[in-house]
Amino acid sequence: PPRQQNPPANSSTNNMELRKVEQELDRLTLEWKAIRRKQPGFAPVNDAAADGGEPMLPIAAVLPSWKEMMDGIKDEEIFPKPREVAEEEEAMMVGNEAAIDMTYTDDATNNEATATTTTETTEEPAYSEWGMLMGGGGGDLAPITSDEEEPTNDKKSNDSASSMEKPKPTTDTTSVKMDVVDDEKDATIEDSTPQEVLTVLDSLQSGVLALQPKIDKFLAKLYDRDPVTRKPRYGEKAMARVKNVTRIYKALEKGVSIAFEETNDGNTACLAVTLKTRIQQHKEQVNAKTQAIKTQRQLDAERIEHERLLAEQRANEQRLLEEQAKEREQQELATRAQEARLRRVEEEQRALDAEQEANRELLALVPVKGVEGIRMQIDRMREALQDDRAALDTALGSLYTLFDQIVRKPEEVNFRRIRRDHPKFMEDIGRHVGGREVLIAAGFQLEKLDDVPCFISKEPHIESDMDGWSAWFDGLKKTLEVLEEEMIK
Repeated sequence: PPRQQNPPANSSTNNMELRKVEQELDRLTLEWKAIRRKQPGFAPVNDAAADGGEPMLPIAAVLPSWKEMMDGIKDEEIFPKPREVAEEEEAMMVGNEAAIDMTYTDDATNNEATATTTTETTEEPAYSEWGMLMGGGGGDLAPITSDEEEPTNDKKSNDSASSMEKPKPTTDTTSVKMDVVDDEKDATIEDSTPQEVLTVLDSLQSGVLALQPKIDKFLAKLYDRDPVTRKPRYGEKAMARVKNVTRIYKALEKGVSIAFEETNDGNTACLAVTLKTRIQQHKEQVNAKTQAIKTQRQLDAERIEHERLLAEQRANEQRLLEEQAKEREQQELATRAQEARLRRVEEEQRALDAEQEANRELLALVPVKGVEGIRMQIDRMREALQDDRAALDTALGSLYTLFDQIVRKPEEVNFRRIRRDHPKFMEDIGRHVGGREVLIAAGFQLEKLDDVPCFISKEPHIESDMDGWSAWFDGLKKTLEVLEEEMIK
């Protein structure tokens, strides 16, 4: 079949890819060591036990240490040589033993043959039966240039000749594992929740699964050889790096398998299942506690509401009783007030009746008014006070003063209004027989001013009733003259 020319491989890209895998494995290794320091557990829920089950063991008691996992990695298991590679290496060993006794006599011929081969190679690139560039490699199988590179056909003939020298006994360093130091013995245990631990385990599993295609790619190239020189594509250092990352990956893969796969007996759950079970139990317990708290709060709320309604009912009943009592009290007060008002009205009416009766009796004592009536009442007073000349003089003198003020200032209303119960009036005039009657005979009337009984001498309107006013004023002057005459007696 026609051979297709492959472009030269970008070995720096392969080296960068290997470096990224190493960095990712370093990160995953640190995560593994960190997770083994965790002590999963839950914080108490509402003063109760964390999850109601047995305390969980530290992760270090469940998952193997990094040293234990690395010690369990066997090179013959993870780096099996393909049958054709093993046969070719065996044939090469036999050929090398035969070449030890050979004598090279014609160095010039060999050099010429080598030069000829070099010239042919330079003129047109030769392809192996795999369609790869001879010497330079092709595709993804190019050597990683940052490590030790293998010689190719475009070098000097002496390099080709030197490859036929007797090989020195060496040790395959790529098959020797470095001792792993157990740096987890004195690690401090850290408290963590099962959810946090499970999250880290999921991250480890995802990281390991993501690296699997790259590790498979490196392993596929591990025993790939140049089609011409039949030497490995990887140099010695690159080979060691690839095997190292493979060992680390296989260790992590084994650890993740222990964490996520159940045991063969089927009786013991793996760590991931145990964590998920505990998380579910804790969630159920939290939900139960939450539901219990919610139920209790609802019961408390109902109890408080019931107590509030009872208190409100009692308050309403008490308020109703108080309102009824107040209403009864108000009714009693209203009844008493009504009774008092009726009594007062009755008393007022009796007082009014008595006053009116007294007024009628008083008016009946004055059958005649004017000067003749005044003289008649003074005679009654004189007869009653015949043994008390001083009281008679006082009474007549007070009456004279009263009428003298009115005559002098008839327009002054206060002189023409005399309170019937005034103490001075009663002492000087009102208490004597004929004293009040003199005022009535002189034209004073019995009326009330602001509910106060008074003797009032009403002045006629001088402009509208000049004759009436003149008669009223003449009567006052005649009364004053009679009193003056009686005082002389």
